[in-house]
Amino acid sequence: MNYDVIIVGAGLAGCSAAIQLADRGWNVLLLEQQKYPVHKLCGEFLSVEVIENFANLGILDTVQKVGAHPIQNALLTTTTGETFEHQLPGVALGLSRYQLDLMLFERAESVGAICQDGTVVRDISGDFKTGFKVSTNSGEFTSRMVLAAHGKRSPLDTQLDRPFARRKSPWVAFKAHCDGLRLPGMIELHAFPGGYCGLSMIETGQVNLCWIGHETILNGSDDRNLPNALYDNPVLRDRLAHMTINPAVKHRLSQISFELKGNFDGDICMIGDTAGMITPLCGDGMAMALRTAEIAVPMVSDYLQGTLSAPRFKANYRDTWQREFKLRLQLGRLMHSAFIQPQVAQVSVSICRSFPAIGHWLIQNTRGSASPVQSNHAFSV
Repeated sequence: MNYDVIIVGAGLAGCSAAIQLADRGWNVLLLEQQKYPVHKLCGEFLSVEVIENFANLGILDTVQKVGAHPIQNALLTTTTGETFEHQLPGVALGLSRYQLDLMLFERAESVGAICQDGTVVRDISGDFKTGFKVSTNSGEFTSRMVLAAHGKRSPLDTQLDRPFARRKSPWVAFKAHCDGLRLPGMIELHAFPGGYCGLSMIETGQVNLCWIGHETILNGSDDRNLPNALYDNPVLRDRLAHMTINPAVKHRLSQISFELKGNFDGDICMIGDTAGMITPLCGDGMAMALRTAEIAVPMVSDYLQGTLSAPRFKANYRDTWQREFKLRLQLGRLMHSAFIQPQVAQVSVSICRSFPAIGHWLIQNTRGSASPVQSNHAFSV
């Protein structure tokens, strides 16, 4: 069967695009390699602007019903004991990808998208002129357009010969759900030599622990889940003493890239982390993924209707994406580089504590706008 749009990857960006395009009447096929529901490596912190995204996608009531944890404050700490606590510019949420991805996937199905999980995409070929062919473990599908939303890194990136996939990245990340500690209304970011660790509560009442670090922190470590470097931060060391990792929810990923990966490969349009990933320190990755779909969908629809040419579609999407995200990603990389170096992190956090306006400026400029919908949909601690 020929589709208007095939979306590869049913994470936040892919599901969001499928919902919006199917809502507009387009024939959409959404493909996901994993079988839902499934846990994914993620900080599971949703920045303040997602409330409007969820309202527009028709899942806000469901998000509230499952008990997404409201987060209003943030704490930064360093290995030398420097701290900076601040109030977020609205209510953020802690919600597991196990719940959220399934929720979005089922919503896409309910509005008319054809949704197939457990489907591995092996090859994408074609262009706007001749159409696209997507080869999978369950057959071949054709379409007028392909949106690639397959995440941070995938064998597809190598198959498409994307430049970033040819370059080695030293960044390793780990995520787990933990019992024994409560952090109501708070997200914490703890710097350690070579990386940092985030802690925040999710809808289960557990704490999501997610660290990212340079691969060298694994050297000589007895516990590859929690390298010795994490214990160099006294506040984090105290938190870890009260926490027990749930062995059923542990994930690790290497070769994480923070490069600007490109908005297109030929005529394949990239959305979400597939186009570019902000450093986890900024806490805006999930919101950015949802936002890229919002940017792309109206242009995709105009192209399919014939009111926007292929060259103009590509130029408009690329320019809009760069205008909205390029500075944010660059600033995120600078903050990431500073926070993984103990002396620089100490000075940076000390400056933010002495001059809170600087900290607030950094927060505002590494995320989108807070949602005006929040006032009508209150989350309480």
